[in-house]
Amino acid sequence: MKKTKVLLYGSIVACYFIILHIFFPPWLNSPIKEGIDLLFVDFYSNWVNIFPFIGFLLLLGPIIYYGIHFIASFRGGYRTKKEKLTYPNISVVIASKDERPLLERTLESINESNYPHKKMQLVIVISGSNDDSASYCEKFANQHQDLDIEILSDPLDKKGKPAALNYGVKHVKHELSIFYDSGITVQKDTLAYLVAPIQDKKTNVSIGATSIENWNYNKWTRGAAIDYTFSGGGDIFLEVKNALGSSGYVFGRNFCIKTELLRSLGGFNEDSLTEDLYLTVILNLNGEKVLFAPQARAYDLAPTTWNAIKQQRQRWVGGYSADAGELMEMKKGNKSGAPIIISRNLSMLLLHHIDDWVFVVLGFVIFYSIIGFYYLLSWTVSLFIFQIGYLFNGVTKYGDKHYSLFLWLPVCAFYIHLYMLKLQFSLPDNISWEKTPMILERGKEEREAMIKGEK
Repeated sequence: MKKTKVLLYGSIVACYFIILHIFFPPWLNSPIKEGIDLLFVDFYSNWVNIFPFIGFLLLLGPIIYYGIHFIASFRGGYRTKKEKLTYPNISVVIASKDERPLLERTLESINESNYPHKKMQLVIVISGSNDDSASYCEKFANQHQDLDIEILSDPLDKKGKPAALNYGVKHVKHELSIFYDSGITVQKDTLAYLVAPIQDKKTNVSIGATSIENWNYNKWTRGAAIDYTFSGGGDIFLEVKNALGSSGYVFGRNFCIKTELLRSLGGFNEDSLTEDLYLTVILNLNGEKVLFAPQARAYDLAPTTWNAIKQQRQRWVGGYSADAGELMEMKKGNKSGAPIIISRNLSMLLLHHIDDWVFVVLGFVIFYSIIGFYYLLSWTVSLFIFQIGYLFNGVTKYGDKHYSLFLWLPVCAFYIHLYMLKLQFSLPDNISWEKTPMILERGKEEREAMIKGEK
C-alpha cells in the first residue's frame, strides 16, 4: 500500500474519533471517558486508567482499518470513456471439461459482444470432456466462421485446469490473452473495457468485476450474490486494493494479461491447486501490478444448493491452503512471497469475512445500548457504519443495486463464510495438498446446480 494514502485516510478516521471524544455529550454519563480524561489531567493520581486507555488503543486499530477501507471504497478505480475504447487483437482462452451448457453460455455471450470478430481469436480447451462439448464447439465454429476459433481436445498428460490453460496458451496468436471459466457471460463492452488499462499502458495485467447473474433464484444464490460484491468476485475488494496503491489479485476469470509476459513467467504452474493465486504472487515478485477495471463486468452463475456451494468453497480454500506455504517461501531479489501471502491472509480474515464481523460488532452495539455504556456505544456504532458502508458501496457498484441482498447477509455470513473459516482449520479428507488438481475441478453436483440456476 502507498503509505501516503493510508496515512491520509487513517488521519481522517483518527481526527473523527478525536472530535467524537472532545464533543461527546456531557449529559451521557461515561465513567470510561471521564477516566481517560483524568489520565491526561493528572497521570500519577489516575494511572490505573491507563488500562482502559490501552484497551481503546487496541480497539482503535481495527476501527481505523475499516475506516480506511470505507473511505477508499468511494474512489471508483480505473475508468475510461466508451468513446475512447480501442480494439487490439485479443485471444480469449476458455478451459472447460464436461460443461457444455455452461460453455455455450460463455461462447454465445462473447460472440454477441461488441468486440470486432476480426480482432478476436477463441481458444477452447475441452480435453478430457466426455459430454457433447466437442460436437457443440464444431457446430459453433461452423456457424461463426468470421471468428478465428481453435478447438483443442487432445488428451493431456497432466490433469487439471492449469495444464489445460497452458495447452490453450500455446495456441494463442495475439499479444493479449483473456481468460474465462465456462458459465461466465460478458456485457457488450466488457472485453474492450478489460483491455483498456493495458492499452493505456497503465499495467500489463487487468481484471474485471464479476457478479452473480442468477442472484434471485433462492437463498443460496442471494447469499452468494452479496458475497461476490466484496469477496468471491473480488469487486469492491479489488477496487479498494488499487485505491490504496496495492496490486489486485488474479481471480482466474475475466482477466487479461500480455501473452509475452505470461509465457516469460512459464505460464500457469501445473502443480498448483490455485493457479490464479500462484500467478498473482509471481507477477508481484516480478514488479507487475494487477489493475482492476470495474467497467469490465462479467456475470457468473452461483450454485443453487448448499452441498454444491460447499464443494465450490472446498475447492477454493483447499487450493489456497495447499499453495500458501510454498508461495510464502518464494523469493526474487529482495522481494519475498511472504508479505504477499500475509497481506492476503489479513484481507481474508478482516475483509472477506467482514460480514461475520458486522454481526459481532452489532452484538456489542446492542449490548452497550442495554447497559448504558454510551461512550463505547459511539465507537462501536462508528465501526458498524464503516463496515456496513463498505458493503453498501459494494452492492451499489457490483450488486446492480439489489439492496434486498442485505436481507440475505446472514446466509452469507453464517453459512458460506463461517463454513470457509472452518475449512481453513479442518479440510475434508478428499481435499488435501497431496491430491491431484483434478479433485479441485467442478464436481458433477456443482455443475448441475449451476446449470439449474440458469433456468
